[in-house]
Amino acid sequence: MLVKFTGENASLQAYGFRFEKDKPVEVKDDKVLKKLKERGNFEVMEEKAAPRKKGEGTVATKPEEGETDADAGESKGAE
Repeated sequence: MLVKFTGENASLQAYGFRFEKDKPVEVKDDKVLKKLKERGNFEVMEEKAAPRKKGEGTVATKPEEGETDADAGESKGAE
């Protein structure tokens, strides 16, 4: 589960974890999760990250004729 520190300080060390304000930290220990849920300055969140499929979220385009190939530093017309 992901746990987010929502207190007033910039960060807090608790139960062997370093929590920075509003940055989620993965905690797998059920005992620690139970203790953090009891405290008012922590928010326990369900993990919503779904595995991405290959190529999802990226756009592949071919350089147009005459454009520069950034990897080789050569123009397409030089080939």
